[in-house]
Amino acid sequence: MRAVILFVVFLPVIGYLFVARLDRARGVERPNARTTETEKGRAPRFRHMIDSGTSAAKVASYGWNLLDVSSKAAADRLPAGTRGLVWVGDYDNKACVWEVPDSKLRNDAPAIAHDPKVAGFVISDEADPYACPQAPAEHRSRTRLLHTLSPRKFTVMVMDSNSGRASVTQMPLWVGSADYIALDPYPCRQGKRRCDFAWIQTIIKAADRARLHYWGVAQAFDDSDWRWPTVGEERHMLAQWGASHESGYMTFSWRWAGHALAERPGLLEVFRQFNRSALRRLPSLRLARTSGTQGGAREVSELHYTYQGSTSVTFDWRGKATTLRYGRAGRKGSSAKARPPQVAPFSSKGPFYQVTLSGLKPGTSYRYSVGPITSTFTTPPTARFRFDLEADVGASSDFEEVRTTQQQIAADKPSFVIVAGDLTYANDNGQAAVDRHFNDVMAWSRRAAYMPAWGNHEWDESTDDLRNYKGRFRIPHAQRAPDAPRQGCCGADWGWFDAGNTRFISYPEPYSGSAWRSWSGNAARLMAAAQRNRRIRFIVTFGHRPAYSTGYHPGDKLLASIMDGLGDRFSKYVLNLNGHSHDYERFQPIHHVVHITAGGGGADLEPWSKGKDSRTAFRALHLEHLRVDVNARRMRIEAVCGPQTSDQDSNCRLGQVIDTYTIVASTAARRGR
Repeated sequence: MRAVILFVVFLPVIGYLFVARLDRARGVERPNARTTETEKGRAPRFRHMIDSGTSAAKVASYGWNLLDVSSKAAADRLPAGTRGLVWVGDYDNKACVWEVPDSKLRNDAPAIAHDPKVAGFVISDEADPYACPQAPAEHRSRTRLLHTLSPRKFTVMVMDSNSGRASVTQMPLWVGSADYIALDPYPCRQGKRRCDFAWIQTIIKAADRARLHYWGVAQAFDDSDWRWPTVGEERHMLAQWGASHESGYMTFSWRWAGHALAERPGLLEVFRQFNRSALRRLPSLRLARTSGTQGGAREVSELHYTYQGSTSVTFDWRGKATTLRYGRAGRKGSSAKARPPQVAPFSSKGPFYQVTLSGLKPGTSYRYSVGPITSTFTTPPTARFRFDLEADVGASSDFEEVRTTQQQIAADKPSFVIVAGDLTYANDNGQAAVDRHFNDVMAWSRRAAYMPAWGNHEWDESTDDLRNYKGRFRIPHAQRAPDAPRQGCCGADWGWFDAGNTRFISYPEPYSGSAWRSWSGNAARLMAAAQRNRRIRFIVTFGHRPAYSTGYHPGDKLLASIMDGLGDRFSKYVLNLNGHSHDYERFQPIHHVVHITAGGGGADLEPWSKGKDSRTAFRALHLEHLRVDVNARRMRIEAVCGPQTSDQDSNCRLGQVIDTYTIVASTAARRGR
C-alpha cells in the first residue's frame, strides 16, 4: 500500500519532469517550476513592448526584444535581435467564446512552427473568470492546441490585475492556462500624486503563492484613468518587478490614447538602462536591503557633521572606525571615542557611530580624521559666511541628477548646507536609498555642516520612518513637536542655531495641527531674543512645507498665518526657505518675509498647480539649489541652475544664476531681478 501511495504522490512530479525534458530537447522556452530567469534588480531575457507598430527598429534600440505582430510575415520583418509575439485574437467576456476559432488556428499556426522570428503567441487580454467560469479551462485547451501545432512556441495571456481583491483571488484559477501569465497592476492613477507601489507587491505575493509562471507589466502610458509615471516612479516599478520571480516583462505601451512613449525621453532612458541589465547588472535598481557601499560596510562611509552650538559639533558615520582625531594646524591633536546613536537607523546593518566634540573655538577650522578619511571641519562662522540650500533630493541610484547637484554644492564651498526635507525617498525607492544618499552628499558633507529639516517622506508612510534620520543627526537645541510619530519619537523634530549675524530656526512637519501652533509660540520667543540681540541682524526660518506656493503643493494657510504674524512682530525676520513642491519659486515680501521654495535637489520635477500668484516674483520648473552669501549688512540669494531634465519648463546653463535677490539688514529694503 505504501508503494502505491508513493507512486500516486510522485506521479505528477514524474510527469512534469518528463514533459520538461521533452521541452528542452525540442528547444521550447517554457518556465521551470523550480527556477526563475530573473535576478534581483536585473531585467529578464523576455522583454516585450506592446503596440510598437512601425517603430520596431527604435523600440529595439532601447533593448526590448519581443514585439507585437499579427502574422508570420510581420515577424519576419522585425529587426535583428528581436522576435515577434503573434496576437491570435482575444477572449470575448460577454459571449464567453474565442474571437478566433480553433479551426483558424489549425490553418495558420503550423506555418509558424519552425519560424525562428516567432517566439510565441499572445492568446488573450484580461479574460474574466467570474463572468465566464469556463475561461481558465478554455485557455488551457487553447495552449495545448498551440503547443501541438507549434511545439517550440510559448503562450502568454494577460490577467486583469487592477480589480482589487478579485484580481488576487482569481490567480489560482489561471495556473497552467498559458505558459506565462502577464500581470498588469498599474500603480499611477490620474489625480494621485503617489503611485500605489504596495499594490504591485500584493500582486507579486499572490502570484508567488499561486505558483504562477508570470511576467510583470510595467506602466508607461497616459489616459483618462492612469497617468505617466515619473522617471523615479518608473525606476521603482522596474526594480519591484526585477526583484520578483518574473521570467519576462511587458511594457504598456509604445502608443496609447493619443500619446507615445517616444515623447518621454526620460522614461525611455530608464527602460534602456534596465533592459541593458539583462546582460549587465545594475546595482542601482536593487530593492533588497543593502548598504550604500559596494561589498558591505567599509571602514567609514556616510560621514557628515552638524552644528551643536558656537563651540560644538556632532559627527555621524557608518563603518568600523570608532575614533575621531582632530586638532588645529600646528597644535597637538585630540581624539574622541564614538558610540552608537541613541536612535538606531535601520537602512542597513551599520554599524553606526556618533560623537560630539565640545570646547572648540568659534568660527575656527580643524583638521580631522576618521579611519582613512582626512578632511577639515569648521565651527559655526562668526563673520561673513556662505550657506547653500537644497530640498527634495533623493539618492543617485534613483535620480541620476542628484550627484551633479551635490558636486555643484561642493564647488560653492559653503560653511553649511540646509537640506529642507525629503532627504532620500527611501519610502518609495527602498532602504538602500538612505545609505546611498548619505554617501552622495559626502561630496560636501566632509567639510560643510549638514543641517536638516524633516519632510513628509521621512515619516508619513510605513515603508520608512524617522529612525533613519533622527539616528543620523544630533539636531542643535533640539525641540519636540506634539504628536510626533512613535518611530523615532521623541524630540529632535526641529531646532535652531546661530551662524554669524543670523539666527536659523527650523520648523517641524505638521504631525497634527498642534505641531505648528506649538512651534509658533516657541519660535516667537527665539525671535524675540534675537530681536534684542545686537549681534543678530537676520532671522531665517526653514522647513519642508511652503506657506506660499503655486507649485504642485499649494501653500498651507495655517503656516502662512503663523509666519505672517511673526513677520509683523519681528523686523529681523526676513526670509523663509522650504521645499515640498519640486520647483523654484520666490515671492515678493509678504508681511516683511520673503518666501522661497527651492525643491529642485534631484527628485523628479512636478507641474505647477496654478498660474503665478500676483506676489510671485520669479518661478522656474527646473532643478536648482540656493547659494546665499551673508555679510554684516546684506544677504544675497542666488538660485543656481541644476542638471537638465525632460520635465523642465525652462532652459538654463548648468551653474547659471537664474534668480538673485538681496536683503539689506539696516533698512530691511529689498531689491532683485
